[in-house]
Amino acid sequence: MGYKVILFDFDDTLVDFHDAEVQAYGHLMRHYEVPSHLHDYHRFKEINQNHWEAFQRGEITKAEVLRHRFIATFETYGMTVNGQEADIVFRDGLARAPIKWLAGMMPMLEALHSQYALAIVTNGVTDTQERRIAQTDLHTVIDHIFISDKVGAQKPNVGFFEAVFEVFDQYDKKDFLIVGDSLTSDIQGGLNAGIDTCWFNHRQLENKTAIQPTYTIDHIEALKEILM
Repeated sequence: MGYKVILFDFDDTLVDFHDAEVQAYGHLMRHYEVPSHLHDYHRFKEINQNHWEAFQRGEITKAEVLRHRFIATFETYGMTVNGQEADIVFRDGLARAPIKWLAGMMPMLEALHSQYALAIVTNGVTDTQERRIAQTDLHTVIDHIFISDKVGAQKPNVGFFEAVFEVFDQYDKKDFLIVGDSLTSDIQGGLNAGIDTCWFNHRQLENKTAIQPTYTIDHIEALKEILM
């Protein structure tokens, strides 16, 4: 299709974020000495998701998400914690968790590197994401890394993509393709920015939104067919 710049989301697109998050939650529970039989990752997952959705609706700030998700989680255990401290502990566990690549990702990036400009576009806290990415060999195949915390805007905000366009200013919008697992973040972000999108639906979820990606794939090898 003539693309020249491929933007890849990081978590749950290149690497298994679920696995890292489970390990980080265990790290948090051990830090606060919550008995292992009470550890309930799914409880946190639901609370965390609700908070991020409230943030996307503009109801709370990002700082409130990072604090209050843990305050709310520990309240279900009958415990009171400092939300900011709990967030630091959790993100430290996240940064320490070994990176688990999704199948075929690194070979795919190595194959694409000689033909396309490649970039990572990720929402997250700068220190945490940089520590996690530093565990990998991505520096050998990725031309630029954009982290929302450093950019000052978060996907799907068009401001995030304006920072990308400034770096790759020799290209037109038609030259870009974003690949990501999140309809509301990656795909909506690409639509907002006016570039083509590829929903990497490796968990084979039903699209219950009005968001329509340019392409949908459920295994990364299918990306080659799009780029041919």
